Amino acid sequence: MNRFDHNRELTLARSIRRHLNENGAVGHYLEPRGSGLHHVFFLRVNDELWVGRKLLQRDRHFQWQAGSALKPGMLFGPHLHSLWGDDGLSIGYRTVSPADKAQFFEHALHQADSEILFPFPLLDETGREAVCPADFWQCNESLAEQLNTDEQHLREYCAGLLQAITEKGALIYDPACSTGAFIAHLARALPDCLCLGSDRSASMIEHARQCHGGTSVEFDVLEASEAFDTGICCDVLILRFLNAEVLTRREAQTAFESLIRCVKPGGSILVFGHTPVLIPVTWLASLHHLKLESSVAARPGQVELFQFYRLTVPAP
Repeated sequence: MNRFDHNRELTLARSIRRHLNENGAVGHYLEPRGSGLHHVFFLRVNDELWVGRKLLQRDRHFQWQAGSALKPGMLFGPHLHSLWGDDGLSIGYRTVSPADKAQFFEHALHQADSEILFPFPLLDETGREAVCPADFWQCNESLAEQLNTDEQHLREYCAGLLQAITEKGALIYDPACSTGAFIAHLARALPDCLCLGSDRSASMIEHARQCHGGTSVEFDVLEASEAFDTGICCDVLILRFLNAEVLTRREAQTAFESLIRCVKPGGSILVFGHTPVLIPVTWLASLHHLKLESSVAARPGQVELFQFYRLTVPAP
């Protein structure tokens, strides 16, 4: 996950920061052809579109990572143009001050139609969407630690949100629970709810049962596409695998349309991940008559933004 050339990314970060804080001028950034295009993002607030680029950040172990939490300093400014050519992606923008960037982040948090968009996928050497091979998901301690680090801020936010909106006795379902750490965290935070985690990887479920067997979570080996046919009917659906490097965009949309059938009327669907969300959530919500409650989030007290779509299924 988050595969890239660290030296290349650090060099780019230094070159970007040299001209991001000019104010009022027209700025220009060229994203060279190669492995970094998928880090370019757009932040839309009230039909105003700003452009930025994800940069490396230190994780809790002081390692460089391309995490999902964006910072204001990653913004270039209001978008003027994006032009593709032999040299790469030419991005034009209106430069703004650091204070303006922080204010735009704050504004995004309080507008229901705000959205973070990553339009360009990570590509493999053949030019197709890059997806981790099946053996990547054979669970081991190194992978479990990486996944745990990548999703810590998402776990914290999700638990707080569900504590505020979920009723006693609700069933929370994570159909791609991987190591089980995420759904186990929710089970501890919401002891009056029922929690179910499943995954197609038998090694992941074995790890989940060994590490989180003391929680109230039930873990099963199951293909996500089979969840509805097995009779699963939940109040909260956790979709944190419809993401770059996990599935292709087409596979992610198919999985979304299959799994939303598992949600009861009045229930909630949460879509997020530690790599960018692949599916056009706003359009799919409209297509399937789901209510889009919000699409960006941040932890309390943090100046950040990350993709976190909350949808609700209308009650009859």
